[in-house]
Amino acid sequence: MAVPVSQMWTVSSYVLRQKLAGRKRYPLVLMLEPLFRCNLACAGCGKIQYPAHILKKDLSPEECFRAVDECGAPMVSIPGGEPLMHPKIGEIVEGLVARKKYIYLCTNALLLKEKIHLFKPSKYLTFSVHLDGNREEHDLAVCREGGYDIAVDAIKDALSRGFRVTTNTTLFDGTVRIPCAPSSTA
Repeated sequence: MAVPVSQMWTVSSYVLRQKLAGRKRYPLVLMLEPLFRCNLACAGCGKIQYPAHILKKDLSPEECFRAVDECGAPMVSIPGGEPLMHPKIGEIVEGLVARKKYIYLCTNALLLKEKIHLFKPSKYLTFSVHLDGNREEHDLAVCREGGYDIAVDAIKDALSRGFRVTTNTTLFDGTVRIPCAPSSTA
């Protein structure tokens, strides 16, 4: 799915304004983590190892809005943990869309079908679904059998409802298989 022209224009205009203002360094994307909790315990992730008092903590929508307003970046990535576990994620996304921020909500999609009613399709919102390769490799990487099928089903559902969806894939050493050309015998 292509990046909307409006997003390209917004980002280009923002960068040009920063350069004209003489700024050498400026934020382009804010990584907003409203929580660290996750519904998976992936072998390669350290998030779930935070102390319980950190894992139970959520940023309020107001704290999220203040961070976004202070940063000023045109794009906001919302990773986690799993952001769909935040009790006010719908309100947070709605507030960011109202601010005309381009949002990439990063999710493993296990809760996407259950929570999709919290969101409205918008050129400002993209669900970025984490998929680590094919079914077998993905389920092994996230330590959950059936996770791949749930994510693919959620992607199809989101697309059918008019949402933008991208995937984010980590390729692990040894998992990429390049098909060989058939051998010919002369």
